[in-house]
Amino acid sequence: MRQQLYERPQRKPRKTTTPPEPALHSLSALWSRYADHQLAAARDKTRHESRHAIGVMVELIGDMPVEQLDKSAARDFVERLASYPSRRSLGRFASMKLADIQASSFQPISPRTQRNTVALISSYMTWLVNFGYIPTNPMVGIKPKRSKVASKRKTWRREELAQWFNSATHKQTKGWRHWLPLMAIHTGARLEELAALAPSDVHHHKGIDYIDIHGRDGRHVKNDGSWRLIPLHSRLIELGFLDYVNSRQGQFDLTAWKGRYGFRASKYFTYHRNKLSIEPDFHGLRHTVAEELRLQGGQSHAISWLLGHAAQTMTDHYGNDGDKLHRLPILAKLIERLEWPVN
Repeated sequence: MRQQLYERPQRKPRKTTTPPEPALHSLSALWSRYADHQLAAARDKTRHESRHAIGVMVELIGDMPVEQLDKSAARDFVERLASYPSRRSLGRFASMKLADIQASSFQPISPRTQRNTVALISSYMTWLVNFGYIPTNPMVGIKPKRSKVASKRKTWRREELAQWFNSATHKQTKGWRHWLPLMAIHTGARLEELAALAPSDVHHHKGIDYIDIHGRDGRHVKNDGSWRLIPLHSRLIELGFLDYVNSRQGQFDLTAWKGRYGFRASKYFTYHRNKLSIEPDFHGLRHTVAEELRLQGGQSHAISWLLGHAAQTMTDHYGNDGDKLHRLPILAKLIERLEWPVN
């Protein structure tokens, strides 16, 4: 019998390896990717508001992995949002813990701010779904509790207009503080549109003086319809607006702050409007113009041209890229229907 000269090596048992757990992604970490991809061309204000919204969510429910987001977490966030303090990052609140603020006397954020915050978070969640981080958007269908408080009135009454324009606040000011409310109530334009104007945006065509609202030079307009020409009301010319334009060189008084020309103006008007106990805000002047023109029988399409509303129907899209100088005579007649108690 042949002797076995060697021993067959014993085969080692095969090692079984468990696949590594997939890496989890926190709410705040993925927001940076979202901002770089989705908000790259957005205004600074939009990026700031979105970043603030995710910061609020993290403070309320923690910087949890997005993979763990579900309806329960979304409900928890929205319920806690109702008692989130207004102006959380300002003044003494900035250095306080959230629990300490909520244990003291504080003003919670408004229902409108709650809705805006939820909408910003939901947009982020939709991006997470589209890029495969989560299967569904847990914010869909979840909204802040409706407030029983009556909504704030937006349209100015004539006595409020008289109160503002006869006040020392208006009469004793110059520059943008004086002209912006006058421009708003005679054009219906948005604060940001008016605050961004430069003397080079004031023109004359076939007997009509007008302003050019546009999105060039880094300015922000809300939609394509916002690019428009607005005739100057004869009352503005009587009050000396063209003289003011001619006295300026290059720019008016306001410069952009974080991309917003109307930031300083908004703060100023809010402060003085509250001092006068006037309920509607500056944007309410736009609502007031729209309502007055409807009452005066203005045609809806012409009012839409004047206010720079986005096209709502297919018919509205047709001809929208035409020469807007052709609309000036119609809009000049329309705008002269406005008569206000202003000086």
